[in-house]
Amino acid sequence: MSYDAQGIFTRVHNWEEDRQNDVEIMSDRHDEEDDNFAEALNECLLRDGRVALSGNLNAGNFQIKNVAQGIAENDAVNLAQVTEMKNAAIEEYRQILATMHYIGDIKPSLQSANHGNWLLCDGQAVSRSVYAELFDMIGVSFGAGDGINTFNVPDYRGKFLRGLGGDSAATVSQTQAEGLPNITGSFGIDNSHVANSGAFTYGEPRTTSLSTHADNGYTEFFDASASNSIYGASQHVTPINQAVNWFIKAKGE
Repeated sequence: MSYDAQGIFTRVHNWEEDRQNDVEIMSDRHDEEDDNFAEALNECLLRDGRVALSGNLNAGNFQIKNVAQGIAENDAVNLAQVTEMKNAAIEEYRQILATMHYIGDIKPSLQSANHGNWLLCDGQAVSRSVYAELFDMIGVSFGAGDGINTFNVPDYRGKFLRGLGGDSAATVSQTQAEGLPNITGSFGIDNSHVANSGAFTYGEPRTTSLSTHADNGYTEFFDASASNSIYGASQHVTPINQAVNWFIKAKGE
């Protein structure tokens, strides 16, 4: 017997034909056949496991079919089990994502366009029905869209996001104008008396330019808002910053 590359046993000699043809049966033929048969068995995976493999099992690019579901630690698993585990892992990941962000959450990102269920906060108009949960939450507070089928998401381009309350805007949909604290001060000279306030100070000895007007007296004022209305518009200043895109979670997973 011989065992070919396709896993099929074939007969090397037909012993019945040899007998009928009076061909003398040689013992070395039996030895050769026995060796072939033993080698073939060593290449077989017996279903009852009585013979353990002596090397790796080479399936020769053929499928191993009808594998039962693995139950022990070292059992092989079949495609159905792998698919089930993959789907379970995907669902678990989706559940984790769902608990990480809720509709209406805001995130910074280097993405430049809508992705997944996140919408770019550029004031765009979106469907009231497609994003019904977000619409129920913010309504038309950031814009009514076409007034019927759409509404607007926030427009955070060029803006810092700041905690509500304190001296910030009154609502999350209101934009607080930019500004800087005003800078004011004054000084005056009346005979030998110098009065100063705010940004103006003086020291001794007095300069000639101040004393030349001592006889008549005068007052000079310093007001930064006279040069730019941004001064005095608020009580905050803009810190150093880096630009990102802001997105809003618009739908569930």
